[in-house]
Amino acid sequence: MDIRDIRTRLLELLTAIAPDIDAAHVDPQRALHEQFDFDSMDALHFATAVSEAFGIDIPQRDYASLASLESAAQFVLSHLPGGA
Repeated sequence: MDIRDIRTRLLELLTAIAPDIDAAHVDPQRALHEQFDFDSMDALHFATAVSEAFGIDIPQRDYASLASLESAAQFVLSHLPGGA
């Protein structure tokens, strides 16, 4: 799985959790809570969905690594077997 596949899957998870988010308007570098009405419960649901979708453990101390689409993609990539 490469970084593009990870980003695509993350966008799918994101829009499933917060259907009002238009994937075409997500700035991958900006924090999600700065762009959208993405509160702490949304962040928790996103972390849980990412953990389940990619089969990786995400301790609460690492939730900040999921703040933006790009940081989440890099986090997932680095935690997958054979990742960066």
